[in-house]
Amino acid sequence: MCSAPQKRREPLRHGSLNSYRIFCDENNGFAMMRSSDVGAPRDRYTRVAIVLHWAIAAFIVFNLCSGFFIESWLHGQLKDSAPPQITWMSLVLHVSSGLTVLALTIARVVWRLLNEPPPYPSGMKPWERHTAHFAHFLLYAAMVLMPLTGWAILSAHPPAGSRGAATIRLPPPSVAPPGLTSGAAPPPGMAPPQAGAPRDVKVWNLFPMPVIAPIEAIGEEPGGVAPQHVLHEEFAEWHGVGGYLMLCLLILHILGALKHQFIDRQSEFARMGIGRRRQSRVLGT
Repeated sequence: MCSAPQKRREPLRHGSLNSYRIFCDENNGFAMMRSSDVGAPRDRYTRVAIVLHWAIAAFIVFNLCSGFFIESWLHGQLKDSAPPQITWMSLVLHVSSGLTVLALTIARVVWRLLNEPPPYPSGMKPWERHTAHFAHFLLYAAMVLMPLTGWAILSAHPPAGSRGAATIRLPPPSVAPPGLTSGAAPPPGMAPPQAGAPRDVKVWNLFPMPVIAPIEAIGEEPGGVAPQHVLHEEFAEWHGVGGYLMLCLLILHILGALKHQFIDRQSEFARMGIGRRRQSRVLGT
């Protein structure tokens, strides 16, 4: 049994490697632990989680802005007047940021599984905690599904050099989609299929964008070009609807954080590395 009084080293600064407290252990004698780990449970996310959170948030905002710009302006009001370089660069940036969101989201999910997040403040009602869990689930789902549908859009093209791609370059009347003959414009509301488009896209202009092979292989033969194009249009529709849903989820997430910070007087911003913690209890204390 330890008989010496409890001692303590004063920390040089909060969270430094020199912040320790010497304490008495009934079984192992004296031991030493970080003073920051003594007392109330951790009420802030880890630094890795904080960096991933803000990086994902920044790329999502950029991705939504570029997506709405491409859809509303480059494919809408500026369709006939926008320089091709602007259209192409917007597509490359949109694709690159979307795939980055997917990669960072996977990293954050893995980190969250390995590191328990801080508990909710004790003042949160049960329905608020359940709502927060559900909203986070929807956000994570959107952060995965939105890039995947965008990736599927660019993968839904016949492989370059395939027989299916050859029918698109010079579509004879026998294989052309209904209402589309060689050299004619596509029917209203329907864009013609394209061959090998993803192979020209480089992620952040560093490496060629990989394709989802099973989706690309559908258009390898002439008979699969039309079904692949239908799938392409469905992916594009889902991606467009998902953009608006993502925007709604993002707004709700921000409003919820503002409510907890300014109305409930909880240290919501401090949990994600902004500002100082308020002296409030957390669940489990």
